[in-house]
Amino acid sequence: MIIPIRTDRPPRRTPLVTQGLIVLNMLVYLGGISGTFYGLFENAGALADFGHFNPQDFKAWQLVTYQFVHDPHGIWHIAFNMVFLWVFGSAVEDRLGRVGYLAFYIAGGAVAALAHAAVSPAPVIGASGSIAGVTGAFLALFPRSRIKILIFFFFVGFVSVPSLWFIGFYMGIDVLRQIGVVLGRGGSNVAYMAHLAGYGYGFSVGFFLLATKLLKREEFDVFFLFTQMRRRAAFRTAGRKGPAGLLDSAQADTGARLARQAADAPAANTMEAHHAELRAKINRLLKTGDLKEAARTYQALLADTSPPAGEQAPEAHEAHDAVISATVLAEQGQLDIASQLYSQGAHADAARAYELLIGNYPTTSRAAEVRLILGLLYARHLDLPQRARELIEQAKPRLHNEAQSKLADTLLAELAT
Repeated sequence: MIIPIRTDRPPRRTPLVTQGLIVLNMLVYLGGISGTFYGLFENAGALADFGHFNPQDFKAWQLVTYQFVHDPHGIWHIAFNMVFLWVFGSAVEDRLGRVGYLAFYIAGGAVAALAHAAVSPAPVIGASGSIAGVTGAFLALFPRSRIKILIFFFFVGFVSVPSLWFIGFYMGIDVLRQIGVVLGRGGSNVAYMAHLAGYGYGFSVGFFLLATKLLKREEFDVFFLFTQMRRRAAFRTAGRKGPAGLLDSAQADTGARLARQAADAPAANTMEAHHAELRAKINRLLKTGDLKEAARTYQALLADTSPPAGEQAPEAHEAHDAVISATVLAEQGQLDIASQLYSQGAHADAARAYELLIGNYPTTSRAAEVRLILGLLYARHLDLPQRARELIEQAKPRLHNEAQSKLADTLLAELAT
């Protein structure tokens, strides 16, 4: 048994809609049980019979009501659904907004029911299709996140795994079981097709919103994942051409651009050799504990890839940071260099180093703290209030240190004036 506990992408505000959906589902479930106890109806199944969706007796309103009705003969059906809804729904609600999320959730349940009706005449109940939609959207919005799970197998314990693996595991199980149903190898009272339709619906909606930029893209979403995959492919292709090709690949997003830059191989080879020398020196200095000299050398590396004069916004560094992103320092070394630059008052270079840290290690345990420091740099030293506010709001829900939380509140108050 594998149960999700939480993700490393907590919501930035209270997920009121998700909480409300959980409460409503629980009230309906308890209402069915108590109704039987107090003799309000013949048995707990009567409420399920009233609210279920029956493909052979289509009633449009049941596309909604069936989502809030669960098996009255056991607790596990509703318990598992509500756990998954809480873990994945909170983050998805945070990205879609409360009204949009509620509409998305209800529509997902309706799509799942209609998909079930297309392959089975059996009535269906439960929020599983709706929650599969939420899970599919989570996969599009946060494929680079991690999930803490509780395992009951050969051992009992907590493990952190990539969300892509966890959700893919459950999707694979549903695919195999639906194939088994189609092949007639055992019946089942679980609507696997509803689950699969929910996954497809949720992922498609999330992907569409990101593709059209109706939803702002973030470092956790599927498009960032695609960008990373494309860059890795470019590096592998360029690697066959030697050091010059590797430098070109760091500056390119496609093989076509690599081909256009082939004529510059001699100059690129020289530049790559220079960068490699600087990085080797930085690593040696870090090992000996000479942070000041390591920071100065890192500034020389940044100077080779700095944006044109006058372009100080973080977005202006993106293309130039790509030159060193493939060989960025190890996580702890990158953090040490950034902190040293900050302590020396080299605020712009410190900000670039911190940005590279969270860009290359988005799931680092220090992500919230780094975002808070970046927010401080942008708010008080680099005059970038919009970026500062964005970073601080991302960091605030994940700060567990009281002093850091107070600093975040202070900075947000300063930015509001």
